[in-house]
Amino acid sequence: MTGKFIVANSIRQFYEIHGEVGNPWITLVHGSGDNHLAWELQIADLSNKYRVLTYDVRGHGATETPFNQEVSQTTLIEDLHELLRALNIENTGLIGYSMGAGIARNYAAVYPEQIWGLVLSNGGKIVNKPIDDKEKQARLQSVLDRKNSIKLGGMESVFNGWISSVYTPEFVLAKPDIVEWHRNIMTSNNVDKYIHVVGATDEVDFDLGRIDMPSLIIVGAGDEYTGPEEAKELAKALTGAQVEVDIFPTRHGSPFERHMEYNQTINKFFQTIRNSGNL
Repeated sequence: MTGKFIVANSIRQFYEIHGEVGNPWITLVHGSGDNHLAWELQIADLSNKYRVLTYDVRGHGATETPFNQEVSQTTLIEDLHELLRALNIENTGLIGYSMGAGIARNYAAVYPEQIWGLVLSNGGKIVNKPIDDKEKQARLQSVLDRKNSIKLGGMESVFNGWISSVYTPEFVLAKPDIVEWHRNIMTSNNVDKYIHVVGATDEVDFDLGRIDMPSLIIVGAGDEYTGPEEAKELAKALTGAQVEVDIFPTRHGSPFERHMEYNQTINKFFQTIRNSGNL
């Protein structure tokens, strides 16, 4: 269906729904710098069996992003919570990629009763570790420097800065059409809205032990943001969940570079949950 707007958590959020009424819900949360269109390679496969919700996270796409409101991880969690409530979605599978994996991880920790299956893809690593004031200031300065750099170079500079981390050189040469498709998605975002949410964090220590639904962690073998060791560390922190870790032969962009295998892996994971009778 065509995308729509709905007011949730006091902002106009943009969303799309695919698939037949009556099928189990799956909600997809995109990565930083992307928007709902970045799930195009997954929608056709998933919507055959599921009712699929995609949306633009605050700071991305068409979703409203008030500049007079500070944005934290809690803000992004509540944006999703209120969106699901506004759409009368009481129970959903949840897939998050990169930044979206962090949102999905934290959401599942705060609202575990609403999630029947969790996929954390190429992100969601444990970051809430104690830091001293000096390191805190260094991080704040790093975020400020990044915002200034993006302001100068625009969203094109964001994509150019990430391309070698997201894609292997072989894929860039073999599939330039997918790379350009991804570039067009990223550069369609409003740079000022994006800058406003860069580095969004807060001091909340989310209790990952509350995550009790079946969970799948997907990671790229060469992912410099969330690599295999960090994925295993995350899996150990999900003490209340049955967790699988699947390592793809990619860098950060597993859902793009290996989208066919990626879709098969997710479908198999969700089907196992359905077959168990826990949905």
